[in-house]
Amino acid sequence: MAPMTPTDAPYAGRRLELVRAAETVVARGGLRALTHRAVDSAAGLPLGSCSSYFRTRLALLTALAEHVGHALTVEVHDLGEHLRGLDGADPEAHLDASVAEVVALFRRRIDNPDLVLSQAELTLESLRQPDLKKSLDHWRTGLVAMVETMVAHAGRPDPRQRAETLVAAMQGVLLNGLQQPEGERTGYLERSIRMLLAGSD
Repeated sequence: MAPMTPTDAPYAGRRLELVRAAETVVARGGLRALTHRAVDSAAGLPLGSCSSYFRTRLALLTALAEHVGHALTVEVHDLGEHLRGLDGADPEAHLDASVAEVVALFRRRIDNPDLVLSQAELTLESLRQPDLKKSLDHWRTGLVAMVETMVAHAGRPDPRQRAETLVAAMQGVLLNGLQQPEGERTGYLERSIRMLLAGSD
């Protein structure tokens, strides 16, 4: 199975500026706060700027989903590259290093949580909007495929099922990590991630 690589970023220039502002709006106030006017304000742009690029709210939601999905895919791809650099290490050292890599990534996300919060909000909304679900499903399929490649490379059995479970579990750990007291977050992440990565065959 050939490793997957992320595609080019879906947005650039003014569109990227707007979807990043939308990410901030959703992270701060939830999807109920997401309006074209709120995005214009968060981006520091004249009123009407967002609606000229994303005409409807669904277009804006879909663009945000594509942006968030791509950003998370790039992070997982980079993580996979780091973990492949551990080849040849003995199993215990490989596990220790893998846990450290994932904890470092999750700490970055928790310390700057806009991406995680936006993804969580979009996932819930996609249960109500089939068109939005299609965009998120496309991202999640690619994410699971990348994790499957990593699992297969590590020689673990049932890589597809393991990848599906790992993606779902890791998303839960990340969200729960946001709810931990500041001084307990790293310890929580280390314990949870070690449990998931060690797993039983």
